[in-house]
Amino acid sequence: MLRQFADLVRRQNVRADTVDIAAGVDPIGAFAVSGSTKSSWNELSKDFVAAVRELHDRGFRGSLAAADGRTIHNAGGSEAQELSFTIASAVEYLRAFESNGIAPETARDMIYFRISADADEFLTIAKFRALRKLWTRVEEASGLTPKSAYLSAETAWRMMTKRDPNVNMLRATIAVAAAILGGADSIAALPHTTAIGLPDAFARRLVRNTQLILLGESHLAKVADPAAGSGAIEEITSKLCKAAWNQFQEVESHGGAWAAVEKGLVQSNVAAVRV
Repeated sequence: MLRQFADLVRRQNVRADTVDIAAGVDPIGAFAVSGSTKSSWNELSKDFVAAVRELHDRGFRGSLAAADGRTIHNAGGSEAQELSFTIASAVEYLRAFESNGIAPETARDMIYFRISADADEFLTIAKFRALRKLWTRVEEASGLTPKSAYLSAETAWRMMTKRDPNVNMLRATIAVAAAILGGADSIAALPHTTAIGLPDAFARRLVRNTQLILLGESHLAKVADPAAGSGAIEEITSKLCKAAWNQFQEVESHGGAWAAVEKGLVQSNVAAVRV
């Protein structure tokens, strides 16, 4: 699909480096969703790097590989588990790039992050802030000068209710606002009727306008890190960083994100906190 998209861009005589694309190549996330794979990570990592390298060589820049924690959140995992899995996936991708001849300085620019935003406003704000702090620590440990990463949000699937779905409008509004205030660079909001079937035109229009009002009329994205200095949110952010880093270290001690899923560590940890 990505190759076909790249061919379309070329046929339209559009410069690839001007195209804003989030390719979302994420084999670890796909493995976590399906729970099974026909290939080893050693084989898949080469295919993964080849796919990203092909896009890069054809001129595309930016968000090509996704470190995605939504699977953990949707499965009932905690915020710290979502963060640790996301960071662990990104580190696994950095290693795969480096072992296949792509320098970390170049590789980190190919990776972006994607996590869930839900109706727990303060916790969501803190989670997005914590992800940036955790990635900065990874960059420093890798000998890289930290730079701002691209952070994408999606309103949480697990907060959507089938009964009285109109309440989901409020949940989505809070989640989008929290993601903006937490520093998300882009947000995908699920229509309020998603849990009961394919959203109609009204549901899609409503959720699109929710984002536009918060962005264009409420100007929530005009202030950089508005939560900075808030004692409550700074404390939650700090606790999330510590918990997520400890869990990230546990994943690393089992061989990294892919091995942790393969061994069932990630699944058992999520099951222990799921309600």
